[in-house]
Amino acid sequence: MSIDTSELDALARDLAGAPRRAESEVRRTMKRSALGVKRGMQADFSGHRYAGATPGSLEFEAAGTPLDYRIGELDSAGPQWGLAAILAFGTSNNAPVVDHTAALYRELPQVEHHLGNAGEDAVFGGGR
Repeated sequence: MSIDTSELDALARDLAGAPRRAESEVRRTMKRSALGVKRGMQADFSGHRYAGATPGSLEFEAAGTPLDYRIGELDSAGPQWGLAAILAFGTSNNAPVVDHTAALYRELPQVEHHLGNAGEDAVFGGGR
């Protein structure tokens, strides 16, 4: 007695390639989301009267892996260097005045949606 497992073998080979298929979409999603968080932070900081040119000094860059991004005042912030930290964290003389995490929390549902679609497309095929 023999059992035909050719379809099951083909499915196993196809599922083995799912991580590779999802990887490029996950990378795009994380980069797009980091940019979205940066833009959201710029909007949040520009709404404060003491922010000055701080919104223009906010940047994002890959940090180590393609899925890890640093967002904020990075190396080229220039004369505004440190003002975002004062607005976001406060000093011994004043309280924080800008919620620097608000943009991240606004972006999270989009990240979840796009990563879910990437995983689904990698396993079941198709694109949106």
